[in-house]
Amino acid sequence: MYRSNRALRLAPLGLTAILVLAACAPTQSNRPDPSQPGASASPSGGPRGTVRIAWHTEPESLNPKLAAGVGLNEFHWVFNSFLTYFDFQGRLHPMLAREIPSQENGDWVINPDGTMVTTYRLRENARWHDGAPITAPDYVLAFEVYMDPDVPVRDRIPETLIGRVDARDDYTLVITWREPYIAANSLTFQQMSPLPRHLVEEKYRTNKPNFVFGEEWTSNYVGTGPFRVERWSPGSGLIARANPDWALGPPKLDTVDIRFISDARTLLANILAGEVDLVNTSGIDPPEAAIARERWEGGNEGYVRTWQRTLRFLSFQFREVPNWQRPITDVRVRQALMHATDRETMINVISHGLGVVAHAFMVPSDALYPEVERSVVKYSYDPGRAAAILTDAGWRRSDPSALFTNAGGQTLDIEIWTTADSSAEQESAVLGSNWKSAGINASTYMIPAARQRDFELRVSFPSVNTTSRSATIDNFVFVSTHLPTPETRWQGANRGSFRDADVDRLHNQTLTLFDQNERRQAIINLHKRVSETLGIGPMYFDASVLIARSRLKGPVGETAEKSGMSWNIFEWEVTD
Repeated sequence: MYRSNRALRLAPLGLTAILVLAACAPTQSNRPDPSQPGASASPSGGPRGTVRIAWHTEPESLNPKLAAGVGLNEFHWVFNSFLTYFDFQGRLHPMLAREIPSQENGDWVINPDGTMVTTYRLRENARWHDGAPITAPDYVLAFEVYMDPDVPVRDRIPETLIGRVDARDDYTLVITWREPYIAANSLTFQQMSPLPRHLVEEKYRTNKPNFVFGEEWTSNYVGTGPFRVERWSPGSGLIARANPDWALGPPKLDTVDIRFISDARTLLANILAGEVDLVNTSGIDPPEAAIARERWEGGNEGYVRTWQRTLRFLSFQFREVPNWQRPITDVRVRQALMHATDRETMINVISHGLGVVAHAFMVPSDALYPEVERSVVKYSYDPGRAAAILTDAGWRRSDPSALFTNAGGQTLDIEIWTTADSSAEQESAVLGSNWKSAGINASTYMIPAARQRDFELRVSFPSVNTTSRSATIDNFVFVSTHLPTPETRWQGANRGSFRDADVDRLHNQTLTLFDQNERRQAIINLHKRVSETLGIGPMYFDASVLIARSRLKGPVGETAEKSGMSWNIFEWEVTD
């Protein structure tokens, strides 16, 4: 594990400048005011107090299956609940389900032909935010909607593995699986999320083209989570109020005051000034965490926590798009790009030494990681090796300082697409410098903030896109089922449209094999195959961070299995 002695150095924006910003941190007067009627603390023993959170993205939908975008998972945990959930140590708990289905209790039946049946018994006290009971028919409708090709859904796993969903009665949900699925008894975040049948079924039946549009998914959202939407000021923020009828009992907090602030420096300034109580990745990064840690050192104003589970990687374009740079489809070119990338310098510059060089889509803390690391192809920083590979691929340069050209005299052009934020800019600057030094004509395109939710644009990069994803096996999306298409309104998470039959087959085995040794070998073989084909280019595991004021107790970080550090927001509380 690589560690830099620069880990606690300050970001390019100095501490003095941040403190100046903090002194005049904006209060955003047009945001919802939690002091309005209904904002007072609940009676003793019930929800109390307000937490002020700043998140860098405003959601277009609060439904976890119908929305996509970096950082939106936090909203889904606030306003939605799932059949089960994992805690920070990866232990499974029932949420909307009364208990975990198992073969021992008869609620998980595995048939000789590989088909399965799981029975989820719902909590009879579970309520939608409008007071209507959450019932099995809500899940039956949800399955129909999520499998409808005319409805843009961000992720159809595990629904594509399901044959049918039935309601034995209002509180007994029966799921019949077409094939084995190892997580059939632990449907959780973004998996088979119910839909309020009493509110949305008619629109689905009569107005399908506009089904995913409307206030029922935003300001009038009726969800299942520990908090409900009270007021929403577009572009500014929203107020969430405790749901007293939540399935696991009322949350400890009464009010969540959420503010939309896209700029990392402004986020940091707000928390240092005490304007907000919590900021976190993706809006904030290790440089800001280092500043907060130094600012609060020796005091009790706040705390900083870091963890590693997010992989920064290169997504290569395998689909014909406008201005497509076709050489990227040559695996030798991709190999050269990887050997020309100085990932340890990236870690120093971007993560203040808190990151770890990555060789596969698996976090180093995974018990299987040592075996995976031994099996995958590694691409160490070696500009000489990069040059040799490009020469073998037919590229030439007149001298070591010149750019590589092909037989027609055309340079090897690689355009790096990335998001418009400080860390991504630093990352692309290191990449561009590395690749130019290696004789590659590299350039950078920063996706404007206003277009980061333009899914068609996001999947139309001509060559390379830098991006990130939580590295768990059920979050592995580099398969055919996740291809972005017009039918999905370009929301497929396999943004580079990588296809490989062996990868598809091995990934399916990781989801369907029950024999632990066979599944373990499938996981190892999957990562090995991805490294050989370079379907993606792993760079490093970035450090995810949260920065919180001391008055807020409860946040611990993202769970071992699912993204979103708000998974336990129902346990958060304030001390004043």
